[in-house]
Amino acid sequence: MIVFILGTLDILSGLSIFTLGFSWGPALISFLVLYLIAKSLPYITNPASMVDLSVAVVYIVALLGYSNTILNAICALWLIQKGVVSFF
Repeated sequence: MIVFILGTLDILSGLSIFTLGFSWGPALISFLVLYLIAKSLPYITNPASMVDLSVAVVYIVALLGYSNTILNAICALWLIQKGVVSFF
């Protein structure tokens, strides 16, 4: 059950980068960045957690206005595919 919840939140995190242009987008991304950091810190030796932490840093940089479209797309695809795989 917890895997499905975490997978759903990963998918939402991946899709959230596309909401930066909306007024409610930064608040949503801020919450999901905190989720990614909280999820990845206890398992920091795991390579997937290291990538999650890197994605959180990229999202923080995007929140500050220094957005790289290709890097954001790669990060979003990472989170979406990880979320989808958690359902199987």
